[in-house]
Amino acid sequence: MEVFVWNMSISFQLLFIIVSGVIFLYLRDKSFKYYGLYNIFLIIYVLSRSDSVYYGFEDLLKPIFGSEDAEMITTILNFLVPIIFYTFYSIFAFYFLDFDKNAKKYFKRTKWVVKFMAYLFVGFAALCMTMRNADFFVTLYLYIYVPVMLVIFVLTLLRAIQRSGEHKFFFLIGVVVFVLCALIALAGSFIPSLGMENPITFFFIGNIIETIFFSLGLAHKVKLINEERNRVNITVTRHRHQQQISKLQGLLEGEEKERKRMAEELHDGIAGDLSAIKYNLAYLTLNNKYPENEEVLRDVTQIIDKSCIQIREISHNLSPSTITNFGLITALQNFCMKIENIYGIPISFTSTGERIELDKVIETHIYRIVQELVNNIIKHSEAKNAEVTITHRHPHITVAVKDDGKGFEMRRNNKGIGFGNIDSRIRFMNAKFSKLETENGSGFLIEINIDHLPET
Repeated sequence: MEVFVWNMSISFQLLFIIVSGVIFLYLRDKSFKYYGLYNIFLIIYVLSRSDSVYYGFEDLLKPIFGSEDAEMITTILNFLVPIIFYTFYSIFAFYFLDFDKNAKKYFKRTKWVVKFMAYLFVGFAALCMTMRNADFFVTLYLYIYVPVMLVIFVLTLLRAIQRSGEHKFFFLIGVVVFVLCALIALAGSFIPSLGMENPITFFFIGNIIETIFFSLGLAHKVKLINEERNRVNITVTRHRHQQQISKLQGLLEGEEKERKRMAEELHDGIAGDLSAIKYNLAYLTLNNKYPENEEVLRDVTQIIDKSCIQIREISHNLSPSTITNFGLITALQNFCMKIENIYGIPISFTSTGERIELDKVIETHIYRIVQELVNNIIKHSEAKNAEVTITHRHPHITVAVKDDGKGFEMRRNNKGIGFGNIDSRIRFMNAKFSKLETENGSGFLIEINIDHLPET
């Protein structure tokens, strides 16, 4: 039974050394590094409990140092190994319990004490070997190292109960079970009346159970680390997306301001100048003394009238007040009617579904996209008919622009037709933009989810 448990304990340690090493390389979490180191020296410690290993090591030293010195060195090393083992064990516990994050002062001070004690007793080991006095080293171990580490152990447990997360329970359960098993083994070794044949077996059993609970705790911590990384990645992605949206919003707002300024310049400047010229021409017509000039004056007046109409239309298209006053649907209706009147291309407009209220900024972007697509139909498609359809089906709004012409391509390169402006608005709205193929022609489809619209 003892041999079986002993072999199982060694096997568990070897397994978790490999696992913790791989996880450390992946996550770079120091608790896994120190867990691996702790298991390495735990194996050495467990092996040293075996008489065959203990005395076998001593026999190896006898030819080199002699029998007495070999016994002395083996005794000192037998107590130095648990010191190194407890050092890595303690530092592992600090990182595992996240003291480096939620108890920084305690972490720094206690870690320093643990390391100092390890270095100090390595020095004591060298000194006692020089003095050839193993008993002195054992005394220092029992009366200095053990009490100090016991105090740190108790304080760490208390701090873990107060500060650490859910994975602390795996640590606490593992430690408690191991301590109980170790006490049973100790009692069986020093109290013969208990009649325990192999009390060391309880030590190995406690070690196995502790290792299992520590591993479960580390697995839980891996889960927490991955969840935290996912949260960070989502936050970073959202932040970057928001930055892009803010940048796009600034560019589009600047574009709309420039459109408005140009519209005002056309309406108040050029249109006003043309009106003044028309007034002066009217005066000349009334006071004209030369009949041959009447036809010229009439033609010029007609050209000015036509130019005024065109300027008003351009001004309106640059900054349509209909959206602000009456909303997107009315603005698109008016736009389609004006295009039909000016260019003679019938453009039907249809709106279906229960209207979804949108922010004026979003309505302006949809209007601009439709405006750009219709203008490209007029310029490039050679269509005889076109249609604009907007469908409301909460939380989606779809806008389809179709024609019966030869169609045209929208590309992101410099040779593309108006895609840069459309693309910016599509990305701003987190919308989808796709090409349609119909029986009589082609078109484009804009799909908008109001739940994915940015804050404006």
